[in-house]
Amino acid sequence: MWLPTPLYEKAPHYWLLLGLLLVVLGIYLGVEVGRFYLFLGVGSGIASCAWSVRTYWQRSLRREGEAEVAEQA
Repeated sequence: MWLPTPLYEKAPHYWLLLGLLLVVLGIYLGVEVGRFYLFLGVGSGIASCAWSVRTYWQRSLRREGEAEVAEQA
């Protein structure tokens, strides 16, 4: 699936925002409803934040590699 460049470049930020929202929602539901929602929301939120960091890091490494190749040419 092809994404426009501006949307593709902002994808890690969307994952981070989603992760933070899931953490907040998990804490809220954990306090109001039950502990299961606390573990589910916080766990999935942290996983989403970790995926965001990983994606951003991998893209920055790829950009650095492409810049080095362009400098050598």
